[in-house]
Amino acid sequence: MKKLIIHPGFHKTGTTALQQALSKVRDELLGSKFFYPHIAGNAHHRAARSVIEKTWGWKNRGGRPADPIEWKKLERKLNSNNGTAIISSEFFSEADQPQLANLAKRLNGADIQVIFTWRPLPFMLASSYQQYLKHGMKKSYAEWLDSIFEVPGEAKFTPSFWKRNLHGDVVARWVETFGGENVSLIAVDETKPTYLYESFADLAGIPSGLLKEPVQVEINRSLTFTEATLLLEINRTYPKDGDWESYEIFIRKGNIEALTGSNKYEVSDEKILTPDWAIAKAAELNSLSVAQIKSLGIKIIGDLDRSDFSKIPTGLNKPVTTISIETVARAMIGVDMSSLQKMHGKAISREFIYRAKRALKRRLHLK
Repeated sequence: MKKLIIHPGFHKTGTTALQQALSKVRDELLGSKFFYPHIAGNAHHRAARSVIEKTWGWKNRGGRPADPIEWKKLERKLNSNNGTAIISSEFFSEADQPQLANLAKRLNGADIQVIFTWRPLPFMLASSYQQYLKHGMKKSYAEWLDSIFEVPGEAKFTPSFWKRNLHGDVVARWVETFGGENVSLIAVDETKPTYLYESFADLAGIPSGLLKEPVQVEINRSLTFTEATLLLEINRTYPKDGDWESYEIFIRKGNIEALTGSNKYEVSDEKILTPDWAIAKAAELNSLSVAQIKSLGIKIIGDLDRSDFSKIPTGLNKPVTTISIETVARAMIGVDMSSLQKMHGKAISREFIYRAKRALKRRLHLK
């Protein structure tokens, strides 16, 4: 490996679409001496979680601990290539200084280039809340906003929020580890569909026109407030002894993905509204991050000073007391037998052992 380009996010900046675009042109990239390794899916999340030692799911209820083997798998693929490799996962943005130092040590000898994609903090609030809901959070949007802004930089219920969204601190850690001359940032512009792909390709040195918006972008729309309320109620009533694997397959990838993976929704449903005070607080913190990023001397593409926060739906949502039959039906059909094919091996093994023990007890007439 002569050179490695790392794309560490940030979250909610078009990362999924960019990762899909890179995956679609793997063969074409190889023809131009660029290597986007395939491990599992379109991104390198498992390897990133290995680096940041992050459990996927609920720590004490079936979550999958970070496994060093996941980074080693990726590392082996990287070392098999003698051109320019590209890896991408927004989870890299959560790495602390010791974890980055360890990563740099493992990559010793490679020419490292880091490319961030960025959006202002106020745009992250509603979308981040939805992501935490999909991990089983039981707090309303109002309660969650109060918790993250009570002491900015700390988040009682979702500590990863500030770890990944104090953007200035995150970029500073990468600059300290890899040098400001090797770090770039793209300020994403949603009004220009090709901007992200063209800017990333230009910084990476990928031939013009090769990286483009996928023809079929995976649908992953935002939840309406009614749908978010439904998920919140599911989380609050989910059994305390329920495990992460079941939740991930049947709720996260079943019920909820059936909603967000479709363009169908009740047109009368409200969007998730963010109160003005939260937008103002986020804007203050965003200004501090922007000033910090500018002081680092990195290359910046796009408008870092954008403040078009009037685009964000603001206000207070009306309490939801009823939900349409159509919405419930759309959620329910997300769970079918194909869900079992997605289940993690440990979950299947555990269920098999449980059922085998029950059958044995019945045969031996044990209580």
